[in-house]
Amino acid sequence: MNFSGPEAPRKDNSDDQLIPLINIVFLMLIFFMVAGQISEQDKQFIAPPESISETPIDAEAPRVLIDADEVLWLNDQEITLETLEAPLVAAFEQAADPESFSIAVKADGDVPVETLQAVMRSIKAAGFRRITLLTQPSGEAS
Repeated sequence: MNFSGPEAPRKDNSDDQLIPLINIVFLMLIFFMVAGQISEQDKQFIAPPESISETPIDAEAPRVLIDADEVLWLNDQEITLETLEAPLVAAFEQAADPESFSIAVKADGDVPVETLQAVMRSIKAAGFRRITLLTQPSGEAS
């Protein structure tokens, strides 16, 4: 006994085959959004020393970079120690809030301390007192 009537042929819908692909693409998108870290990259690779400090920095602060070869960079432009003062003064004059103006210094961990001290002395001689030394988070929690 056949209780069912004649079966209607099922239409082959090509969209049914795309649904698993769309699911995989969205899962990959979510994974890379969560796992990826979007941050501004420096022009030169610098591996700063580690620190446990988590003090926030001013994103608008001029960045003085010192790479492993002891080359100075100011806002992604190569510069010498002798010509460092003029662009910093110009940045200070253009600052919206001169009271909170600071300079961020990011030095490679292999840079000799004498080089870092010379840069800090040059910035201090230009009249700036708020200097932030950028570091990377330490892997150890104390």
